[in-house]
Formats: sequence, structure tokens, C-alpha cells
Amino acid sequence: MIFKEVEINNFRGIKHLFLPNLKQVNLLVGKNNCGKSSVLDALFLLSGFSNPLLILRINQFRDYDSFAQEDISLNFYNMASENHILIQGEKQDGTVRTLEIAPIISESARIVISGEQISTQALSNQEANITTGLSMNFSYTLTNGETISDRSAILIDPKEKGGNIRIETSKQYKETLSGVYINSKFAFSIAVENLTRIIEAKQEPVIVEILQHVEPKIKSIHVLKSGVSVDIGLNRLVPINMLGDGIRKLLAIITSLYGCKEGIIFIDEIDNGMHFSSLASLWKAILKTARMLDVQVFATTHNIESLQALNKILSEIDDKEMQDEIMCYSLRHLPTDEMKAYEYPYEKFQYVINQEIEIR
Repeated sequence: MIFKEVEINNFRGIKHLFLPNLKQVNLLVGKNNCGKSSVLDALFLLSGFSNPLLILRINQFRDYDSFAQEDISLNFYNMASENHILIQGEKQDGTVRTLEIAPIISESARIVISGEQISTQALSNQEANITTGLSMNFSYTLTNGETISDRSAILIDPKEKGGNIRIETSKQYKETLSGVYINSKFAFSIAVENLTRIIEAKQEPVIVEILQHVEPKIKSIHVLKSGVSVDIGLNRLVPINMLGDGIRKLLAIITSLYGCKEGIIFIDEIDNGMHFSSLASLWKAILKTARMLDVQVFATTHNIESLQALNKILSEIDDKEMQDEIMCYSLRHLPTDEMKAYEYPYEKFQYVINQEIEIR
């Protein structure tokens, strides 16, 4: 397990959020647009806090690819870039990761701007600040109190046409934490890459066994030039695409778990594309694989059938240690505009689900 607590400040619609008592598998629930996906995005940024490209990736998850001057403030609270983003997490080993994201304001007297930019400047006699990018200031504090700091950045290059950007990365820090993000429109190519390595390690029987919970006809799985195919007893292999989104989603999740051993995985809308009859198999596979490979899981859902399936699996497991490694957080916005995470460890989670008390 990686993080034991995380604090998020000034990120998108989150003025402040504290997630204590994190476990191996952490489920985020709440109303639509309450900020569940934003929490995942913030955690993803923290997991790769030296990589400035992640600030673009999290926008691409929302099908937004632009990074121009007017886009720089998108991820700041109230879209005000003076509200610097601050994300901090304490790991199980006692070390602390901190990420501060701040705008880069050009101080140069020689700034190249286009005629279009000039026309959009405020009609004021005050000198306009020109925001040219984002600074990713990151640090990690060791258990002895020593803090090591560094910086990376993503910059808009005014000399380049077509909105080109420039990346500045740290030359001293090399990320050792593996992290994978599976969004609701996951890129299946990631699963193919992971599956290739799994097959090379002769671990594909485990994958097949898990997939059989959803499609019992699957006998074997193969990576071909045309993609992933499975043997379901016909006279030729069948492309896995033909078996539906649910089986592909399950494959993407399980292969990603195998691909980030002792790392962290983020799954947005975990049950998206899954039939309700497959949800128990999904949770059983996640719990088993995460524990076996020591992967910390963060997932979002607003599906009551998914919560019921998880509750069913946990109640059938005669393993209190595994039950204790599950935490459900119900996210709510407070009148102060802060976000509160209400904790539901296993026994409390079991009670509210059995009593049909609404926590989503």
C-alpha cells in the first residue's frame, strides 16, 4: 500500500479535501459532479508529481486537448490561478510527497504576442500579466525530516505556431512509483502492452481464469498483430472486441494491476460497461489481485449494484484482514465550499448497504 492519507487544496471544484485512513482498496462515491473524478485526477498528479505532462493528460481524460494561455487556469479552484494547487500525501513508509502547481508569469520586457492576443487584452492602463505556463514544484520529505525539492514545467512557446508547448523536466529526480489511470474511455492499447508482458512471463492462465468469471467459454488469450483474440471453442480465434466492452474493461483493469506491482491504480467509473451480473467477479478479481501484487486501488462509482456486489463479496470472504483493507468515502460539498469525505470502513459500509441507506 502506498498512501495512508492525502490532502487536496484548490484543485478544480475542490477548495479543500482531506482523505485519512486510506486502505489498499479505496472507493469514492457521491452525487454526479460532486468531484469524484477530480479527486482521482489530483491523486494521479501526486503519483507522478515530477511529470508535467500529467496536467495535460487529466484534461484529455475529459476530451479536452487544448493548452493555450486561456487554458492555463482551468484546473485551479474557481479558475483563479492565484489559488495555487497544493496536493500532499503521506506514504506508509512515513515519507511525504508535496506538489504545488502555480502559473508562470513572464517577467521579460520582450514578450512576443499575437495580434489576436492584443485584441483580447483588457481596456486598462495597467500592464497585463502574461501567463506563459505552469510550474510543477514538487518535494518529498524523508522520515528524518530532510526535504528534497525540485521543479518541472510546461510552457507555451510564443515563437511556435500551432500552440506548441515546451516541457522542462527534472534532471535529478527519477520516478520510482508505478501508477496507471483507467478512465471511462480507457485506452485499450495499455491493456495490450501489459498483456504482452504477462504472456511473456507465462502468467496468462491467471488472466484467463479471471475472464472466465464473465465469459466461461474463454479457453485462452492471445496477442496478435490485429489485437487481442480469445479462444472460445470455435474453429478460429475471436477478437476480444466482439465480446463487448465489459470483458475489455475487465481485461484492462486486471492487466493494469499486473503492470504496476507495488504501485497504484486509478479507475474512474469502475463499473462502466459492466453488466450487473459481472460486478461480483470484477470485485473479486480486484481484491485478489491487488492483495497479491500489493497494489493500492482508487476507484469511483455511483452505481448501487456495484456497491451491493462489493458488499456481497466482502461478506462471503472469511478474512477480516482483507475486509479491513477496504474503505469507502462518500464525498459531500459543505456550505463553506470545502469537500468532506465521510468514511465507511467495512462494518459501517456493510450496515448502510444492508439497510439500504443512501451514501452515493
